[in-house]
Amino acid sequence: MNKKKSLVFLGCTGFPYGLAEIQKILLISKCLISEGNDVTVVCKNGIHIENEHPDLLSDGNFEKIKYIYTSGSPFRNPKFIKRNLAKTKGFLNEFLFLKKLSRNKQLDFAILSTQNFFEVFYYTTLSKLFGFKTILNYVEYQSGIKKSRFNIGRKINDFLFDKYAIRQADSIFPISEFLIDKIKAVSPAKKYLKIPGLTDLGRYNNVLNTVDERYFLFCGSAVYKEVIEFIIDSFGQINDSSIFLYLVINGEENDKSEVRNYCDASRKKDKIKMFSKLPEKELFTFYKNAIALLIPLRPTFQDIARFPHKTGEYLASGNPVISTKYGEIKYYFTDQVNMLLAESYDVNLFAEKMQFVIDYPEKAKQIGIEGKKAAMKLFDYNSKAIEIDQFLNSELVAE
Repeated sequence: MNKKKSLVFLGCTGFPYGLAEIQKILLISKCLISEGNDVTVVCKNGIHIENEHPDLLSDGNFEKIKYIYTSGSPFRNPKFIKRNLAKTKGFLNEFLFLKKLSRNKQLDFAILSTQNFFEVFYYTTLSKLFGFKTILNYVEYQSGIKKSRFNIGRKINDFLFDKYAIRQADSIFPISEFLIDKIKAVSPAKKYLKIPGLTDLGRYNNVLNTVDERYFLFCGSAVYKEVIEFIIDSFGQINDSSIFLYLVINGEENDKSEVRNYCDASRKKDKIKMFSKLPEKELFTFYKNAIALLIPLRPTFQDIARFPHKTGEYLASGNPVISTKYGEIKYYFTDQVNMLLAESYDVNLFAEKMQFVIDYPEKAKQIGIEGKKAAMKLFDYNSKAIEIDQFLNSELVAE
């Protein structure tokens, strides 16, 4: 019988509402809880806006996952002095919380969900003091992420993170083969378990087909302006005046404004619709009704190293997904079998895959069905629960 383990997530911000990072924490937590373990998500500081989540407590339970904001509030204080006092309070109370768990023998593992090297160093130091093991949630190659402006502090952090954070943690949860290669290069003996982008396929079961228009869909942040422009240009190449392009774009207003301007300059501007901040149910409805969902990956370190969370969500719709043959995608999918894959990051090649969906709708639909089957087997969080639990058990035995 498996030993019940007590785990905390450290270094995360914004639980339980957020994008890819929060979704991965949610789904790994559900895996652990389903195997009888105890999980608490610890956030030092509140970042939420109160009128957006007025019922959110400073500590509570979300979908059976315990969480606590050690600053005493899940909300960001608009006043500078109070906000920074809350940060200090959150830091000190987090230390005391971990000390209490350790004293009561309620802390076996801490999963570090942070890209900050100094936080990793701090938490791994605490682990030696309090006697718990650390696992680094390794989801990005920090040095490979293109920055909008030069920042010497960020550059130092990224260098240290990619070179030394792996060595600090007891074991690693890498998200990709690229990051596994980095682990082997930096710390060959380090134990790891690859966890791809997980999805809760059950969340999509009751979504209905209610949209009349035929459209391609992209959902993402406005900071991926280059990718969005690539999609708009590819859409401009297809030969069908009845098809729309839906862009669900979130982010800063100035970034979204740049996307709008690029849409307005497109020869198909009348066929492009842009949305933002959709409720989850409406977003899933858009997924369910799209003729295809778009997620082009670039030949960059950033895209090769990561596994976009949206991939699993797209596949769960049962509709065809169009991507490019880079990074993790090529390890899981085959062109015209369970995904449509352009050979390279090229507007014309990507447009050809979009045109395929229009010209061969029945074939495209079958590809979508096979893609969903692959997602159920590979990315549904239920399929990973036992494997994650057994990995943790092996780490305790090796202690």
